[in-house]
Amino acid sequence: MAGQSFKRSIESVAGIYRFSEDIMAADDIDESIRFPVHLAMEELFVNLVTYNPGAEHDILIDVQIVNDGVVVTIVDHDAAEFDVTRERSVDTAASLRERKPGGLGLHLIQHMVDTLEYDYRNGRSKIRFSKGPDTRDV
Repeated sequence: MAGQSFKRSIESVAGIYRFSEDIMAADDIDESIRFPVHLAMEELFVNLVTYNPGAEHDILIDVQIVNDGVVVTIVDHDAAEFDVTRERSVDTAASLRERKPGGLGLHLIQHMVDTLEYDYRNGRSKIRFSKGPDTRDV
């Protein structure tokens, strides 16, 4: 288990990438798993930063290698409640002109990762997702 806190800033995204890539590379995790993990982490982190600008605490990200897959937990202690597991209506067939802004990133995450869980209690948001073989029951 490897956890690290990141400042609530878009500039932290590069550090999050390096942090998670170092862990996945050390265990030779396949690129077909790495890419969706990076995309999901970035989208979720950016959403936490963007949609809760008044929050002060850093965001904790934990990356675990499990059975040749990856389990990521993101904890925000200054969160507004926002269930990332809820289905969103996104018309992926619509042209860019016809699309409504918002929701596409979460829609992609929901379809790219193997599991996605959300827990919210007393201002603390915990998002957990997995990607890879045998990570569904972890």
